[in-house]
Amino acid sequence: MSKKAMGTAMIAGLLVSGVGVGTAQAAGTADSVRTTAPSQTQDEATLTAVEVTFYTTYDNKDHDTKVFTSVTDRTNKTIGTLGEHFGDDEFSDGDADGPYALSLTEPATWSTMRDGRLRIRIEPNGHDTWKLNVRTTLFFSDGTRRHADQDNLAPSQRNRQVDVPIA
Repeated sequence: MSKKAMGTAMIAGLLVSGVGVGTAQAAGTADSVRTTAPSQTQDEATLTAVEVTFYTTYDNKDHDTKVFTSVTDRTNKTIGTLGEHFGDDEFSDGDADGPYALSLTEPATWSTMRDGRLRIRIEPNGHDTWKLNVRTTLFFSDGTRRHADQDNLAPSQRNRQVDVPIA
C-alpha cells in the first residue's frame, strides 16, 4: 500500500472505530471532542492512540529500506507497533510522511508511559542513512497528550535503531 493511501486508511480506520478522538484533535478540531472520566486521575488515564510523523531532512530513506516503529513503556514493554514497514517506499528529502497510527498491542496508562520510548529501527538493503525529524503524539482517555519528538536522527546500516524519549 502506498504511503498516502496507508495514512488515509489508518485515519479512516481510527475515525470509524471511534478511537479518532486524538486524530480529530491533532487535525485542529474543537476541544469539544475530548472526553474526560470524572473519577479518573491523570496517572490512571489510559492510552487510546499513538500517531507518528516522519520528516525526512536532507538524506532520504531508500525505497528498499524497511522501517519498524514501536512505542514502549517505562519497563521497555512494547505497547504499540506500526504495521507498515515502508519497504517499497522512498521517503524523499523534504518529505513529511504521516501521521501514521500505531496499533496498540498492550494496555498502558499515563503513569506507565512516563519514561517510555518511541523506537525506530531500519533494515536497509545495503547502505542507507536516513536523516529525519520525528513527531509522535500519545493520546489518553482524559484528553491529555504526551510527545516523543526529536530532530536530527540518523539511523543507518551501522546504527539501525534510535530511541526517542516520551516527554
